Amino acid sequence: MKLAIMAIRRCLAGLTMRRLVLLLCVLAAGALPAQAAALRFPPTGKHAFLIDLPKGWQTKTDTRGGLLLIPPSQSQHAMIYLGILVDDKLRGQPVSAVAAQVAKSVGVESFDKEEPARMTVPSGAVLRGTAFYGKISEKIPEKRGLARKAKIVIFPLEPSTWAQAWIVTQPGMNPVEYKAVDRVLNNITLTTDQ
Repeated sequence: MKLAIMAIRRCLAGLTMRRLVLLLCVLAAGALPAQAAALRFPPTGKHAFLIDLPKGWQTKTDTRGGLLLIPPSQSQHAMIYLGILVDDKLRGQPVSAVAAQVAKSVGVESFDKEEPARMTVPSGAVLRGTAFYGKISEKIPEKRGLARKAKIVIFPLEPSTWAQAWIVTQPGMNPVEYKAVDRVLNNITLTTDQ
């Protein structure tokens, strides 16, 4: 006994199967992950971040010479900020003084916690720095009573040069957003052209 849905004419069997395979290939291609955009920031100079930015993320430079990495509009509870800081006034200062100086510009008055941090360079070597955690209070107003939190990571590069990577979050981030931010962070490296 054959079911009616299984009855296929022999002359159309090959054609139907080819169409089905073609349709499945088209659907599979559409389901592939979006291609990342490879960026170098800043575009010139000895020190730069190398970033593989997923489709949907946007970039925007700011007046301080840094780069904002902004997630797709449906998940904007976080952003990443990258920059190379060159300041002779901070030469010889501890990393905590550098972090305090850059944090002051956005209203982080103190740090709740600090811990070791690291980033890889293209050769695979590890660059060591320090992560500082604080609350943004003053210059960026709270959105509906929700305070933004900042994780500022400082990597010393030369006596008066540091790389800084910020992660700014606010309450309301869901696990999918945390994973998306982590994926971007894991695809950032730092290069030093000699």
